[in-house]
Amino acid sequence: MYERIQAAYANMRQAIIEFNERWPSMVISGAVWRLPLLREQKTPDLIPVTRLEGESAVRDAVDALQAFELDLGQAPGTVFRLPGYFVLEETVLEQVRMINALKDALDEAIELTRVELNMIKDARPRIMRRALGANFNTKQLLRKIHSFEMPPRKLTFTWAGHTPGTTRIAVGQLREKLRDEAQHRADREQIALETTPEWQELRSLVNMDAGEHLVQYKNVAPHPRAMLWFSGSSRYDAMIHANLPVFVVAGPSDLEVVELQTFSKADRISPRADKKTREEAVSRLDIFLPPKKRRKQTPAPTGSEVNAEALERSTYSPAKDG
Repeated sequence: MYERIQAAYANMRQAIIEFNERWPSMVISGAVWRLPLLREQKTPDLIPVTRLEGESAVRDAVDALQAFELDLGQAPGTVFRLPGYFVLEETVLEQVRMINALKDALDEAIELTRVELNMIKDARPRIMRRALGANFNTKQLLRKIHSFEMPPRKLTFTWAGHTPGTTRIAVGQLREKLRDEAQHRADREQIALETTPEWQELRSLVNMDAGEHLVQYKNVAPHPRAMLWFSGSSRYDAMIHANLPVFVVAGPSDLEVVELQTFSKADRISPRADKKTREEAVSRLDIFLPPKKRRKQTPAPTGSEVNAEALERSTYSPAKDG
């Protein structure tokens, strides 16, 4: 039953092993920032970073690219990250694209197995662990590697995660989730389906069209991100999650790097005072009606042709990484 997941994982892992045998010999410069391992599911108020360069940075990066399981003492539900960058003599874009495609194939294998087992979407991590092992971490397995074929002029590392993240969820999809949860509770507690809290939440959506979308808010824990500039614009051209080191190529001039600093909750800007009132849909899941649309503004300039070409020749996807 789980052979599909195991085969997809083996293909992805082998591609990363081959990648790790190639890229270290091409390194011109680079650095990574080691973050402390989280031993509980709570973000500390202070996250110190340790800078590594040279062979130590390469060694940590090789290990991080293959870090699919929880480390000793790492709390379940937390994610190991190693932000950083490496400037290489030549591009590794095609090899990285292949690895990312194999990660997508692994993701698809997990989803197909879930559908076959008729389990809810929240069961995906459980299915993956049954196939691969109890210590495997879904996010560490599936997170993408970033590579840019054209040389950036500037690279800035910083911390994200001050305001809540949002996810659009279709009413039809939410109804399916609530029905599944209601049925599981009714079976577990031996009670009537109509008396479950989830069924009552389902009834609150009765007048909504299945194709409508709601907004789910999730608190975003502080996490490192990186911004890259290719054109002469004052605005960055790409912003990526810095879960793993990014691979770039050397340009005609030295790359300007703004390094990652220690995160301090006390130094963060206070929450915005102009937060808009949210209209509840399913408050237990932090799902609300979408905010009223603002008047459309003129979009910011997308940059020069060089900028557009740089993004095309990369793993960057604004919809996913921005």
